[in-house]
Amino acid sequence: MDRLILVRHGGSTGNEDASFYDYNDSAICLTTNGIRQALATAEVLKDIDPTWAKPGDFNLEVFVSEYARARQTARIALDQMGLLSVSPTVTAFLNERNYGTTYLPAMDTDPAFDGNQSESSIRARARVRQIIAMAEHLLERADVLWFSHFGTMRAIIADLLRLPDADMMSIDVPNGQAFLFERTVEDDGRSLWKQGELPVHILAKTAPPITRPPALAARSAAS
Repeated sequence: MDRLILVRHGGSTGNEDASFYDYNDSAICLTTNGIRQALATAEVLKDIDPTWAKPGDFNLEVFVSEYARARQTARIALDQMGLLSVSPTVTAFLNERNYGTTYLPAMDTDPAFDGNQSESSIRARARVRQIIAMAEHLLERADVLWFSHFGTMRAIIADLLRLPDADMMSIDVPNGQAFLFERTVEDDGRSLWKQGELPVHILAKTAPPITRPPALAARSAAS
């Protein structure tokens, strides 16, 4: 027990072509390469602990964000891990940061930036503390596996490792990356997290770029 595993979703249509973020969540789904990344990550996850596959879900609790690309990654990974019967708990605490009405580079360099109705990284860090606290209770009896997103995972990792807010912005979280953290409890009752080692499992972006249908491309150009 006492292991928390974080996984970023595989590459999505939005990662290949930012214009997909103009659409609702159902359009931001895994690409062929994103599916390959989820499969590669699953090969690493299934070797962490064979007892996870025992009937009854006693040794593993799984949570996923509300977004399609994370839920797709979770479903693929759990299937390949032999955990097809496991239904992840969907929670907004693992949702991606709200990047607001228009993306600006400052959103990923300044931890306090919250322009354009965006959620700053500092606010995201406060949000994820609630699910970290929940995980600490579950870790008394099971490992915990989360499927989430780039901005949110940076906030989680920074909080687990007690990093300053400024250092949070330099954390790299590639598509398909899994992070393993192991917990010990200090004398004052606080959790102390140490990052564990996992085999290399990140696949490069090999799928060709996504091109929009001509009619949609023309409509965007006109607007």
